[in-house]
Amino acid sequence: MNKLVIFDLDDTLLCTDSEFHFTKYVVKQGMLDKDYYLKKIKAFDNDYRSGNLNFRDYMSFLLYPLIGKNKNEVDSLVANFINSSKDILMDSLTFELLEKHKKDNVLIASGALDFIVKGFANCFEVEEFLGTKTEFVEDKITGKTIGEPNFYKGKLAHVSDWCKKKSVNLEEATFYTDSIHDLPLVEKCKNSIVVSPDERLKEHAEKNNLQIITR
Repeated sequence: MNKLVIFDLDDTLLCTDSEFHFTKYVVKQGMLDKDYYLKKIKAFDNDYRSGNLNFRDYMSFLLYPLIGKNKNEVDSLVANFINSSKDILMDSLTFELLEKHKKDNVLIASGALDFIVKGFANCFEVEEFLGTKTEFVEDKITGKTIGEPNFYKGKLAHVSDWCKKKSVNLEEATFYTDSIHDLPLVEKCKNSIVVSPDERLKEHAEKNNLQIITR
C-alpha cells in the first residue's frame, strides 16, 4: 500500500495564503467593501501572528459576502479565483511536491474553508481533502461553520478520524506544514517536514531534527 502524505495548504503546498487572496478576489468582484476588508484582514493577521486569533470570528468574516449563495455558485467562484490567480498562489515547489508524491495517497488538510480546499484539491487532481466545514441550509450558505474548525487540535482530530475510516496509520504518514498551529499533527506524524516555517516551528524542527525545506 502506498504511503499517506498530508499537505497543509496555505504557505505549504501553496506559496501564500488562499483565504487572504480569495477575499481580495471577492472584493474585486464587488461583493465586499474594500476599506472594511483591509481593516478587518489586518486585525485578523495581527491576531493570527500573535497566537490570539478567534478562528470562528475569522470564518464568519470570510463567509459574510457569500451568505445566500448555493454550492454551484460558490464552486464556480472558487474555480474562477484559482484560474485567475495561479501565478500568485503557486510556485515551483508546489508542483515539485505534487510530482514527488503523485504515486502516494495524498490528503490536503487545511484550516481554510472546505469549499476553498475543495477547489485546490480539484485543481491538483487530489481526491481527498479536509477543511473547516461550511454550513449550508437548503443549499445556501448561512455564514456559519459546522463543528470543530480544522485548525490546531481540531485538525489533528479530523485527520485522525479520517485515518481511522481509511484504516491508515497516521503516525507513519508524511506531513508537510509551515505553521506552529499544526504542532499537534507535526508531533503525531513521525515523518513531518516543515516548509519555510514560522520561527516557533523552525525552532521545534531544529530541536527535533525535522527536515526543513525553504522555498
